[in-house]
Amino acid sequence: MIILYVSKGVKNLPQPFRDFFQKNTPKTVLITSHENADPDAICSAFAIDSLIHILYPEVKTAISLDKISIVSQKIVNQFDLEIKPLGAFQSEAIIIVDANSVEQLGTLKTRINWENPVLIIDHHVIHPNTRKITPFIIINENAVATTELIFDIYQGLNIFPSKDTACLLFLGLLYDSRHLILANNKTIRVVNKLIELGANYSDMVALLAVSMARPERIARLKAAQRLTLHEFNKWLVAISHTSAYEASACRAIIRLGADIALVYGENKGEIRISGRSTSSVAKETKLNLAKDIMEKIGPIMHGEGGGHNTAAGCNGKDNLEGGLELALELLKNKLSGIF
Repeated sequence: MIILYVSKGVKNLPQPFRDFFQKNTPKTVLITSHENADPDAICSAFAIDSLIHILYPEVKTAISLDKISIVSQKIVNQFDLEIKPLGAFQSEAIIIVDANSVEQLGTLKTRINWENPVLIIDHHVIHPNTRKITPFIIINENAVATTELIFDIYQGLNIFPSKDTACLLFLGLLYDSRHLILANNKTIRVVNKLIELGANYSDMVALLAVSMARPERIARLKAAQRLTLHEFNKWLVAISHTSAYEASACRAIIRLGADIALVYGENKGEIRISGRSTSSVAKETKLNLAKDIMEKIGPIMHGEGGGHNTAAGCNGKDNLEGGLELALELLKNKLSGIF
């Protein structure tokens, strides 16, 4: 599904963006994203912040997040970006980027005033509950990164981002495309334009380079040690658990040879399941980890799931065993061609 009104040459805002500001006329806007924000989330937040200052200079903004990743901190330091504590800013409206569910916001989800109007800008599969949050939605599932989607908005308005903003957009796109491995022709065209605006490929790659911390390496090794293997049709499904770095462990297990990896963990009373699959699985079986698995096990675990077709996750409160059991059943049916 694509919910987007932006195309080359269009010189007005996407309808949801324009309506969000014109109908609500907020004087202050909080911009946020998912917890442990990655470069696409961080860079999307600051790129949309820059656009707001161009379009609505009278509006005051602040970016507040529940933790950011190590590589995101490098970007914040490099560009001298300011992330404010939530309590230090009173907002009249909220913009969420690179996330389409309140459950993904970490501790902020209980500290934000949800009576305020909300605008969501994202590239993940739309969650069924998203429309309950807000009517102001800009989602393009075909975008490789949310930063790519935001650049489309800039381009549609015929606005050229500054050099720093171009670098941020490039960083987010580079990160979510796995250094352009997942790029398509449209992504490459965007990259070329961002380079023309001042982004330097070598510098951006170097900025994203981070040595894997010892705890993450240990988590990956423990996940490999603990995994159980299931075979459905010709596909290998690996399930494991860690106390942290579930997504990273998933990626490691896929590189070991699994077609699908599910890694679960629990932290401070919250259960998390991360899932990854190869592009071969998605192409041959039409498996969509977000829609076919994570969204369906979310309610079982009293939480929510979402993501992409080959990378998705679920956060819940309890009943991990029930969630995993349903996930395996759904995978078995899908991969065996039962439905």
